[in-house]
Amino acid sequence: MGEHIRWKPKLDSRLDPIPDCWLTNAGYTVAKVRAPAERFTITRPGDAAPFAYTDAGDDVPKLISADIEASKPPGVN
Repeated sequence: MGEHIRWKPKLDSRLDPIPDCWLTNAGYTVAKVRAPAERFTITRPGDAAPFAYTDAGDDVPKLISADIEASKPPGVN
């Protein structure tokens, strides 16, 4: 599958890191939430609500890569 997914801290409007929130090189927002159990939410670039949830941080890059692949128009590699 495509590119390697990397995360960096997501910054607020004052350029301070938002706790437990990251921005990927593909523009996805990943946040760690604790309600009721700890899990990660993944939000597509430009969306307001998460499209995926996972209990395992190792699954986040796989879910993002799969979403990127599924979003490509037919015939585009």
